[in-house]
Amino acid sequence: MNTSWLIARHEFLSRVRTKGFIISTLLAPVGLLVVLTLPILVSELAQTQGTHRIAVVDQSPHGLAPILLAKDSSLFFVATEPTSTLRARVLADSLTGYLLIPPDGLERDSVVLFTRGGGGLGLQEAVNDAVREVFRRQRLLARGADTTLLRLAEQKTKIERIKITRERTERDQTALLTIVGYGMSIIVYMLLFIYGGIVMRSVLEEKTNRIVEILASSARPFDIMLGKVLGVGAVGLFQMLLWIVLGVGVSIAVGSTLVSLSGAPTPAGALAHYRAQENDVAVLLLQVPSLSFGHIAAFVFFFLSGYVFYSALFAGIAAAADTEQDIQTLQAPVSIFIVLPMLVIPLVMSTPDAPVAAILSLVPMFSPVLMLMRLFATEVPWWQVLLSVVLMVASIIGAVWIAGRIYRIGILRYGQRPTFRQILRWIAEG
Repeated sequence: MNTSWLIARHEFLSRVRTKGFIISTLLAPVGLLVVLTLPILVSELAQTQGTHRIAVVDQSPHGLAPILLAKDSSLFFVATEPTSTLRARVLADSLTGYLLIPPDGLERDSVVLFTRGGGGLGLQEAVNDAVREVFRRQRLLARGADTTLLRLAEQKTKIERIKITRERTERDQTALLTIVGYGMSIIVYMLLFIYGGIVMRSVLEEKTNRIVEILASSARPFDIMLGKVLGVGAVGLFQMLLWIVLGVGVSIAVGSTLVSLSGAPTPAGALAHYRAQENDVAVLLLQVPSLSFGHIAAFVFFFLSGYVFYSALFAGIAAAADTEQDIQTLQAPVSIFIVLPMLVIPLVMSTPDAPVAAILSLVPMFSPVLMLMRLFATEVPWWQVLLSVVLMVASIIGAVWIAGRIYRIGILRYGQRPTFRQILRWIAEG
């Protein structure tokens, strides 16, 4: 065990001192927040700095042009020129387009938008939404609908979600926690591939360079494998802790920027602004849900357990391979079990209490992603959490045992790519 500790310590120190580790640690949280906030920034700038103008030519007897203007005065204006002049202005790029409402447009529910093309989907959606809403309202009024009743029907109902616990009632954060859980699951999924791949290529490199022969003269092959898995895993955990600290600092700065973009004087006003727009990402960045100790512990456990499970198997694969091409062939059966949970994670997000979601989250190969997602999205029964932990620990022991037997034989074997049948024989005979 002392030998494993020395190898783990070497792996940890040699990797955290590299420029690649430092750069990735600094850039990853910043890059993630840029990806999250850039669409919000572009959306706000597009709303405040839009240049599209649509002239409304109203030939109907219902006076729809002023209503459209009242609906969105930044986009529409009432045309005072003939269509021939408007057409010339559109061709000269001094006007985005003009909207023709024919005499029977309201009855036929039809209008014509003349543009030079382009403008993006945003322009089309803005015109479509405004016209459809105005036409729907006017048709109802024409059939005798009461204006007060229409205003009541158009009001958006605010649903305040309250969570009931045995001790107290509190604000329900299920939607925000589900988004956080999805992000956590994506991070675990990516880190399993990244750090599992690091272990795999480190083993292959030392085998190819014959360094492992020197190590094997003073340490058991199993101790070498265990040291590599633990050392690289410690690098991953240390990097995540740094990401959390840096992410908190950057998110505070981004929150201030979002408040400025909203035009509201206070964070509460900005929060109301983004809630009205149903912008969940902005709401999440401005009002980060409170995470319990259980959430944090679950994230750490399922990352570490999933990492050890898959890294042990990847180390065994690398020990059996001689080249990168061999690895591509041998790792496919293992990699597929990391990818599969991402295909069903939308199901777990939408119905985390469904029997199929519960069963899949208990499968050890899927638990690091799916059980973590469920723990954020709903209240998982304690016995399912305990069973998942027990199965995960048992699977780790089995994976380390299997990988150790492959590693013991494969690490000093050269010149021939083993078949899956030979690998099964190594596991059986060890």
